[in-house]
Amino acid sequence: MSDEESGTELLEMASLIAPMTLRVAATLRLADHVDAGAVTAQDLARRTGCQERPLRKVMDHLVTMGVMRREGEGYALADFGRPLLSERDDLGVRPFLDLDHVSGRTEMAFTHLLHTVRTGRAAYEGAQGKNLWEDLNEAAGKVDGLEEFEKTTAAYDADLVIEGFDWSGVRSVVDVGGNSGALLTALLQAHTHLHGTLLDLPAFADMGAEKLRLAGLADRSTTVGGSFFDPLPSGRDVYLISAILADWDDEQALDILRGCADAAGPEGEVLLAEVHLTPPEGAADHVDSGVALWLEANMGNPDRTVDELVVLGKAAGLEMTGAPQTTGLRSLIAWKVPR
Repeated sequence: MSDEESGTELLEMASLIAPMTLRVAATLRLADHVDAGAVTAQDLARRTGCQERPLRKVMDHLVTMGVMRREGEGYALADFGRPLLSERDDLGVRPFLDLDHVSGRTEMAFTHLLHTVRTGRAAYEGAQGKNLWEDLNEAAGKVDGLEEFEKTTAAYDADLVIEGFDWSGVRSVVDVGGNSGALLTALLQAHTHLHGTLLDLPAFADMGAEKLRLAGLADRSTTVGGSFFDPLPSGRDVYLISAILADWDDEQALDILRGCADAAGPEGEVLLAEVHLTPPEGAADHVDSGVALWLEANMGNPDRTVDELVVLGKAAGLEMTGAPQTTGLRSLIAWKVPR
């Protein structure tokens, strides 16, 4: 391949025209509107509240891409574009591309990858001027897909948290940064003697309260809207930190651990259930380089090893009560505050 051919291919690979056209189409639900009978650019502009001239050019490019097809003076949905229909959201295609959906927002943050490479901080911060959690909380829960985005944390080898720790003598647990309440719900359902407190920013705490209520757990749970950088409710038996520390640098991670230690006191325990989405260097498990880069752009420290987490706990004044447990996706470390 000549340099000229290589240059042309590189420019095509870097072009944002196709991906942004698809994302605009998904956000405006153009496939739904066309399927419902809005066949002209004028019809679509009226239904979506957009300007006809640029919208027509979006539609024309969707035709070029094979997503739409010409039909008389208007447009029809091509078979190739059917996954963009909202009725097929189970495929995860349209929500993932939707710029108003939390998945779409995090994807677009990737356009600020340079911020991550230069500073080591999340690309979302470069895009929005604030981290993901602050932005979502300020949106007061009015972001499509928020619960779906958060409930995935319960899916990453959650059995290690639910069954890998001896909950028999525990009466109360605080899920620190418990997000949508998915993990706490599963924990309370598995251990019916437990009372749980979900603590997170108000938008997440409200969502978690509703989830716990719908699960019939309102009588065994409470929710607290607040930051885990502020003093935590004290006197509980276990302070659970699940899939949290990877979003923060070492200084902030230490603050979170110290806050849990202060609240737990000598009588309580701190239980870290960290998610490892990027295996350590040299591990047998293969991770797509693109996935690894996405994680680097969206999380502060996705590559902390168990040994590094143990060091953080020691620096926070905590003492391990047993050997860490690990799976391919999680580590579980239990600590106490020395007397």
